[in-house]
Amino acid sequence: MPIALITVATCVIVTTIVLCLGWAGAESPIKQRVRQLGGDALRPTHRGEETGLLRQLVAGIGEYGFGGDRSLSHRLSVAGFRGANAVALFLGVRTLISFGPALLMLVPAVSTGKPLPRVLATAALYWAGGHLLANLWLKRRARRRVQQITRALPDALDLMVVCLESGLGLNATISKIGDERSTIEDVLGAEFSQVTGELRNGRTRADSLRALGARNGCDDLKALVGLIIQSDRLGASMSKTLRTHADLLRTKRRQRAEEAARKLPIKILFPLAVLILPALFVVVLGPALLRLGDLMTMFGKG
Repeated sequence: MPIALITVATCVIVTTIVLCLGWAGAESPIKQRVRQLGGDALRPTHRGEETGLLRQLVAGIGEYGFGGDRSLSHRLSVAGFRGANAVALFLGVRTLISFGPALLMLVPAVSTGKPLPRVLATAALYWAGGHLLANLWLKRRARRRVQQITRALPDALDLMVVCLESGLGLNATISKIGDERSTIEDVLGAEFSQVTGELRNGRTRADSLRALGARNGCDDLKALVGLIIQSDRLGASMSKTLRTHADLLRTKRRQRAEEAARKLPIKILFPLAVLILPALFVVVLGPALLRLGDLMTMFGKG
């Protein structure tokens, strides 16, 4: 009975702390007003970051989480999460995923009097599994987003060349690409739209382009940014430079596809040996083994 009371009291205390953290992490009216006046430039880039009670609760938990270094902030930026509370939200979600199942398993097991070392070891496994699962999800999302930008870059460069040759300036070209490719929900189009917003707010073009390459973690995009800045500084023909770079990116894309095709036989070897060949042996050798067993039985009786 005392153990059950302690368990209930612990749950009540933890729930109260979580609710208090959630209300403490709420956005002030001043910040909301500034966000409304700032327009698109001050809004978070990720679609699912609307202000809500659940978001505030998770961010409140994440404020007291660990692991929120600059590398995590950069990984979240590469994955597309760039809100003011992006790190706190991820830490809160990771804390809930890791500690939640561990506590759900630990509290009933301790209440029923199970061996403590075994229960703690199982809870540690639950925590490690949730922690690794959250980090793996973030890593896969960042890799997929970088691949989307890499695939969309040659087509965007062709559009830039067309705009530049038609007489548009570089800033107008970036704005045009952002408007055109954002309609098809393209990741690169959204990034160019953000660069356009930064240029309208008074940021220099070089700084905006460097920030574009830094926050996405795409090597091809960083190379493009460096090429545009250098060509603009030296006064070279931007359209010829971008056309040459677009051809280079297409060559690299074809080489990556050929590399992936060459890796396919090695990757398919394991499922072939583990899943397909045993079933094939059963189908081919099964009847022969059954017939051999019948023959051995007949010889044994004779």
